[in-house]
Amino acid sequence: MMKNIIKYIAVFAIVFAFASCEEDSNFKDSDIALTAVYSITDITGTDAPFKVNIYKQKNIITVYTTKFNLDSYASSGFIDASTDTNYEVTVNKLENNATINFVLSADKTTGQGTLTIDGSAVFNVKVSEEEVYN
Repeated sequence: MMKNIIKYIAVFAIVFAFASCEEDSNFKDSDIALTAVYSITDITGTDAPFKVNIYKQKNIITVYTTKFNLDSYASSGFIDASTDTNYEVTVNKLENNATINFVLSADKTTGQGTLTIDGSAVFNVKVSEEEVYN
C-alpha cells in the first residue's frame, strides 16, 4: 500500500515537472521606445489640422487631420532655440518634393503660442512636450 502511494507521488511529480516547463515565445521582444516630441494641439484657423507632433530626435513630423487620421512626413532643418521661458522651434516638413517651413513660438508656462507655416499661414496653438511611442 505504501509503495503504491510513493509510485503515485513520483509519477505525479514527474508529470508536474514536465507540464510546468515554459515554452519559447513565438514573438520577438518589442523594440518600441518612447520618443520626445513637441505636441501641438488646440490649433485654430482655416484648414487647421487636429494635432501636429514634431519629433525632437528623429526626422519626422506627424499631422493628425482628424483625431484618428494620421499622416507622417520626413523633416529636415530642425532647430530648437527654446529658452527657459519660450518654445522656439523651426523645422521643414518634406511633402511631395516640396519643403514646407514650420515656425513654432509659444510660452512654456501656458503653452499658448503660434505656428507659422511657410511664413504666411498663422495658427493659434497650444504646445506641450510629450513622449510618444514610435
